[in-house]
Amino acid sequence: MNAVAATAEARADFFARPWPGLLLLGALWCVTINQLRVEWSINPQYAYGWAVPLLAAYLVGERWRNRPRAEAAKAGTRLVGLVLICAAVLLPLRAIQEAAPDWRAVGWAMSGISVALSLGFVYFAGGWPWLVHFAFPVLFFLVAVPWPVPLEQALVQRLMHAVTTLCVEIFGWFGWPAVQHGNVIEIGAGKVGVEEACSGVRSLQTMFMGGLFLGELFRLTVARRVILIGSVCVFAFICNVGRALALIGITAKYGPASAAHWHNQIGLAALAVSFAGLAGLAAVLRRGKAAPATAADAGPPHTGRILPRRVVLAGAGWLLLVELGTETWYRWHESGRTTLPSWTVDWPADSAGFREVPLSENVRAVLRYNEGRSAAWPGSDGNQWSMFFLRWNPGRASAQLARSHGPEVCLAANGAVLREDFGLRPMTIRGLELPLHAYLFTAGETSMYVFYCLWEDRTLTDAPASTRQRMTSGGRLKDVWSGNRNRGQQVIELAVSGPNSVGEAESATARMLEAVLRW
Repeated sequence: MNAVAATAEARADFFARPWPGLLLLGALWCVTINQLRVEWSINPQYAYGWAVPLLAAYLVGERWRNRPRAEAAKAGTRLVGLVLICAAVLLPLRAIQEAAPDWRAVGWAMSGISVALSLGFVYFAGGWPWLVHFAFPVLFFLVAVPWPVPLEQALVQRLMHAVTTLCVEIFGWFGWPAVQHGNVIEIGAGKVGVEEACSGVRSLQTMFMGGLFLGELFRLTVARRVILIGSVCVFAFICNVGRALALIGITAKYGPASAAHWHNQIGLAALAVSFAGLAGLAAVLRRGKAAPATAADAGPPHTGRILPRRVVLAGAGWLLLVELGTETWYRWHESGRTTLPSWTVDWPADSAGFREVPLSENVRAVLRYNEGRSAAWPGSDGNQWSMFFLRWNPGRASAQLARSHGPEVCLAANGAVLREDFGLRPMTIRGLELPLHAYLFTAGETSMYVFYCLWEDRTLTDAPASTRQRMTSGGRLKDVWSGNRNRGQQVIELAVSGPNSVGEAESATARMLEAVLRW
C-alpha cells in the first residue's frame, strides 16, 4: 500500500512541474520541424532553417532569465476555443502534408498552429506580461518556413536580372565588352550564367534571419533593428554582385572551367563577408544602449501556472492519434494498390545530327534525380529540337525536387528570355493525356516554343485526367481522400525552333511525342 501511495505521489509531483507541458509542446514542434526538414535539406536557399529552431530556443532561454512577474491569464474561454480549433485543424493538415509535402501554404498553416499553441501556453502560464515578453522568440521560428512559390520565384528572377544588368554596366565602365542575354553575360572567353545562387536571394534570406536574431539578442530598439536588417540586406546584394563579377573575371582570364571550380568557394567567401558586415553593424548599433535587465532586477523568479494533468494527457493523446491516424489512412489505401508503369522516352539516337547534351554537375547536385538525359537534333520537318527527361523514384522528397525548377527559372538562367506564357495546353498521346505547359522563349535571335510536362506516377484508381488536375488545390485534396502520397515523378521538356505560331509548334510537338514516347 505504501508503494502504491508513493507511486501516486511521484506521479502527482511530476505533473506539478512545467515539464509535461513543455514536452507536449516539444512533440508538436518536432512534428512541424519534421515536415519542414525536407525543404531545408534539398533546397540550398533554406539550409539555414536547420539553425533556426536552436536559435529560437536560445532566445527563449535569454528571455527567461529576465522574465516579468507572472499574472493570471484572462479570457479563459477564448483561450480554450483557440486550443480546440488548432487541435481540430491539426488532423486534416497532417493528412494534407503527407499527400502534398511541397504545398507551402500547408507548411505555413502547420507552423502557425505550433506558434499559436506555444503563445497560448505562454499566456496561460504568465498572462499578458509573459505573452508580450516571449512573443518574439516564438515568432522568430517563422523565418525558417519556405516562402510561397510565386513570391520566391518573382524575387529570384528580379534579383538575377538586377545582378546581371549591374555586372554588365560595371564592365562597361571599365571598357570591357560584355553582352547581356537574359540572365547570362557573354564575354570573349564564353558565357557566364547568373544562377539562383548568384542572385542574392539565398544570402538575403540568411541575412534577414541573422539580422532578426542579433537585433533580439542585443535587445535593439525597433528603429535600430529596421536599420540593421535593411543595411545587411543591401550589403548582401552588393556582396553577390561582387561574387558574380569575380566569377566573370575568372572566366575571362582562365576560362569557364576555372569559374566552375571556384564557384562554391567564392560563394562561401561572399556569405562570410556578409556575416562579418552583419556582426560589425550590430555591434555598432548596440553602443550606447543599456544592458537588458537581469532576473534580479525583475524580482523573484516565477515559473507561472502549470498545465493541468488532464490537459497534458488529452493533448498527448490527440497528437498521438493524429500521427497514427494519418499513417493508418495512407497505409490502408496503399495496401494492395497497383501502380501503373510510367511512360518513358525512346530517344531518336539514329537520327542524323543527334547529339547528347550532358547535364552539368550543378544540375545533378541541385535536382538529385535518379535518371536523366538531354539531347538535341534536327527534325525531318525542318525544325530544330532539344529535349531533356528526368525521373525521380517514389519517395518523400520526390515532389519537392521535381517541382523545384521549371523552364521559367532554368532557361532564364541559361540566357533565354521568356516572351509569353501560353498556360496549360494538354495533349492526348495514344489515349493518354499529358498536362503540357507551353512557353515562348527567345535566345539571341532564335525563338523557341517550349512544352513542359510534370508527371506523377498513377495507380489503377486514378481518373484519366487526374494528373493534369493534381497541381491544383482540388487535386491535392483529392489525393488526400484517395490516400496517395510519395509518388514517383518525372519531367519532360521539349523545345522546338522553326514554327511560326504556337499552333504550329503544338502540332509538331504532338507528332514528335507520338514518335518518342513509350509506355
